[in-house]
Amino acid sequence: MLRAVLVTGYLIALVLLTGAAVGFAARQGWLVPVGLILPVLPIVGLRWLRAKEQLAGWSLFTVWLGSTYLPIGTPPEVAVFLVILGAAFVGYRYRSTQLLAMAWFAHIAWDVFPRDLPAVLADLPAACMLFDGIVGVYLCASWRRLFDASAAEVFRRAGETVLRGN
Repeated sequence: MLRAVLVTGYLIALVLLTGAAVGFAARQGWLVPVGLILPVLPIVGLRWLRAKEQLAGWSLFTVWLGSTYLPIGTPPEVAVFLVILGAAFVGYRYRSTQLLAMAWFAHIAWDVFPRDLPAVLADLPAACMLFDGIVGVYLCASWRRLFDASAAEVFRRAGETVLRGN
Protein backbone atom coordinates (compact mmCIF):
# COMPACT_ATOMS: atom_id res chain seq x y z
CA MET A 1 0.00 0.00 0.00
CA LEU A 2 2.77 2.43 0.91
CA ARG A 3 4.59 1.64 -2.35
CA ALA A 4 1.43 2.37 -4.35
CA VAL A 5 1.03 5.76 -2.64
CA LEU A 6 4.69 6.63 -3.15
CA VAL A 7 4.67 5.54 -6.80
CA THR A 8 1.47 7.50 -7.46
CA GLY A 9 3.03 10.62 -5.95
CA TYR A 10 6.18 10.03 -7.97
CA LEU A 11 4.22 9.63 -11.23
CA ILE A 12 2.28 12.84 -10.62
CA ALA A 13 5.49 14.70 -9.76
CA LEU A 14 7.18 13.39 -12.92
CA VAL A 15 4.31 14.60 -15.12
CA LEU A 16 4.27 17.99 -13.37
CA LEU A 17 8.06 18.30 -13.74
CA THR A 18 7.81 17.49 -17.45
CA GLY A 19 5.04 20.06 -17.88
CA ALA A 20 7.07 22.67 -15.99
CA ALA A 21 10.05 21.95 -18.26
CA VAL A 22 7.85 22.52 -21.31
CA GLY A 23 6.65 25.82 -19.83
CA PHE A 24 10.20 26.91 -19.07
CA ALA A 25 11.33 25.97 -22.59
CA ALA A 26 8.43 27.93 -24.09
CA ARG A 27 9.34 31.06 -22.13
CA GLN A 28 12.98 30.75 -23.26
CA GLY A 29 12.08 30.07 -26.91
CA TRP A 30 13.62 26.59 -26.75
CA LEU A 31 10.57 24.41 -27.44
CA VAL A 32 11.87 22.65 -30.57
CA PRO A 33 15.28 21.62 -29.20
CA VAL A 34 13.69 20.63 -25.91
CA GLY A 35 11.14 18.53 -27.84
CA LEU A 36 14.07 16.33 -28.87
CA ILE A 37 15.62 16.09 -25.40
CA LEU A 38 12.69 16.16 -22.96
CA PRO A 39 11.32 12.67 -23.80
CA VAL A 40 14.34 11.33 -21.92
CA LEU A 41 12.75 12.55 -18.66
CA PRO A 42 9.72 10.22 -18.69
CA ILE A 43 11.59 7.40 -20.42
CA VAL A 44 14.35 7.32 -17.78
CA GLY A 45 12.02 8.38 -15.00
CA LEU A 46 9.66 5.46 -15.57
CA ARG A 47 12.18 2.82 -16.65
CA TRP A 48 13.22 1.78 -13.13
CA LEU A 49 9.64 1.08 -11.98
CA ARG A 50 7.89 -2.28 -12.07
CA ALA A 51 6.14 -3.10 -15.35
CA LYS A 52 2.61 -2.32 -14.15
CA GLU A 53 3.81 0.92 -12.56
CA GLN A 54 5.50 1.89 -15.83
CA LEU A 55 2.25 1.20 -17.65
CA ALA A 56 0.40 3.42 -15.17
CA GLY A 57 3.01 6.12 -15.72
CA TRP A 58 2.72 5.93 -19.51
CA SER A 59 -1.06 6.01 -19.21
CA LEU A 60 -0.81 9.15 -17.07
CA PHE A 61 1.60 10.73 -19.56
CA THR A 62 -0.83 9.84 -22.34
CA VAL A 63 -3.59 11.74 -20.53
CA TRP A 64 -1.15 14.66 -20.19
CA LEU A 65 -0.50 14.40 -23.94
CA GLY A 66 -4.20 14.63 -24.65
CA SER A 67 -4.50 17.79 -22.59
CA THR A 68 -1.87 19.66 -24.66
CA TYR A 69 -4.34 21.90 -26.47
CA LEU A 70 -7.28 21.45 -24.08
CA PRO A 71 -6.99 24.99 -22.65
CA ILE A 72 -8.03 26.31 -26.07
CA GLY A 73 -11.41 24.85 -25.17
CA THR A 74 -12.85 24.30 -28.63
CA PRO A 75 -15.11 21.26 -29.11
CA PRO A 76 -12.54 19.46 -31.34
CA GLU A 77 -9.83 19.93 -28.68
CA VAL A 78 -12.15 18.56 -26.00
CA ALA A 79 -13.11 15.62 -28.25
CA VAL A 80 -9.47 14.74 -28.93
CA PHE A 81 -8.73 14.91 -25.21
CA LEU A 82 -11.62 12.53 -24.47
CA VAL A 83 -10.47 10.07 -27.16
CA ILE A 84 -6.91 10.09 -25.83
CA LEU A 85 -8.21 9.78 -22.26
CA GLY A 86 -10.16 6.71 -23.38
CA ALA A 87 -7.08 5.26 -25.10
CA ALA A 88 -5.04 5.77 -21.92
CA PHE A 89 -7.70 4.05 -19.81
CA VAL A 90 -8.15 1.11 -22.19
CA GLY A 91 -4.38 0.82 -22.71
CA TYR A 92 -3.86 0.56 -18.97
CA ARG A 93 -6.85 -1.69 -18.35
CA TYR A 94 -5.81 -4.17 -21.02
CA ARG A 95 -2.05 -3.69 -20.56
CA SER A 96 -1.31 -2.39 -24.04
CA THR A 97 1.52 0.03 -24.67
CA GLN A 98 0.70 -0.45 -28.36
CA LEU A 99 -2.60 1.33 -27.82
CA LEU A 100 -0.80 4.07 -25.90
CA ALA A 101 1.75 4.36 -28.72
CA MET A 102 -1.09 4.71 -31.24
CA ALA A 103 -2.42 7.66 -29.22
CA TRP A 104 1.01 9.31 -29.29
CA PHE A 105 1.37 8.79 -33.04
CA ALA A 106 -2.19 9.99 -33.70
CA HIS A 107 -1.46 13.12 -31.71
CA ILE A 108 1.29 13.97 -34.20
CA ALA A 109 -1.40 14.25 -36.87
CA TRP A 110 -3.44 16.44 -34.53
CA ASP A 111 -0.43 18.73 -34.03
CA VAL A 112 -0.44 19.75 -37.70
CA PHE A 113 -3.97 21.22 -37.54
CA PRO A 114 -3.82 25.01 -37.40
CA ARG A 115 -4.90 26.63 -34.16
CA ASP A 116 -4.51 30.02 -32.51
CA LEU A 117 -1.77 29.78 -29.91
CA PRO A 118 -0.15 32.54 -27.87
CA ALA A 119 3.14 33.72 -29.38
CA VAL A 120 5.14 32.02 -26.63
CA LEU A 121 3.68 28.66 -27.76
CA ALA A 122 4.08 29.20 -31.52
CA ASP A 123 6.62 26.33 -31.72
CA LEU A 124 4.55 23.97 -29.56
CA PRO A 125 3.14 21.90 -32.45
CA ALA A 126 6.61 21.26 -33.91
CA ALA A 127 8.09 20.45 -30.50
CA CYS A 128 5.12 18.25 -29.70
CA MET A 129 5.54 16.27 -32.93
CA LEU A 130 9.15 15.53 -31.99
CA PHE A 131 8.29 14.61 -28.40
CA ASP A 132 5.29 12.50 -29.44
CA GLY A 133 7.25 10.61 -32.09
CA ILE A 134 10.12 9.75 -29.74
CA VAL A 135 7.75 8.53 -27.03
CA GLY A 136 5.65 6.58 -29.56
CA VAL A 137 8.73 4.81 -30.91
CA TYR A 138 9.92 4.04 -27.38
CA LEU A 139 6.53 2.58 -26.44
CA CYS A 140 6.52 0.42 -29.58
CA ALA A 141 10.06 -0.76 -28.87
CA SER A 142 9.28 -1.65 -25.26
CA TRP A 143 5.90 -3.29 -25.70
CA ARG A 144 7.04 -6.88 -25.10
CA ARG A 145 9.00 -5.90 -21.99
CA LEU A 146 5.86 -4.45 -20.42
CA PHE A 147 3.80 -7.67 -20.82
CA ASP A 148 1.85 -6.04 -23.58
CA ALA A 149 -1.24 -7.20 -25.36
CA SER A 150 -1.38 -6.31 -29.03
CA ALA A 151 -3.83 -3.61 -30.04
CA ALA A 152 -5.95 -6.24 -31.84
CA GLU A 153 -6.08 -8.32 -28.65
CA VAL A 154 -7.12 -5.24 -26.65
CA PHE A 155 -10.03 -4.54 -28.96
CA ARG A 156 -11.08 -8.21 -28.91
CA ARG A 157 -11.04 -8.38 -25.10
CA ALA A 158 -12.76 -5.02 -24.73
CA GLY A 159 -15.51 -6.17 -27.10
CA GLU A 160 -16.00 -9.35 -25.09
CA THR A 161 -16.24 -7.30 -21.90
CA VAL A 162 -18.90 -5.05 -23.42
CA LEU A 163 -20.89 -8.03 -24.73
CA ARG A 164 -20.79 -9.72 -21.32
CA GLY A 165 -21.90 -6.46 -19.68
CA ASN A 166 -18.95 -6.30 -17.22
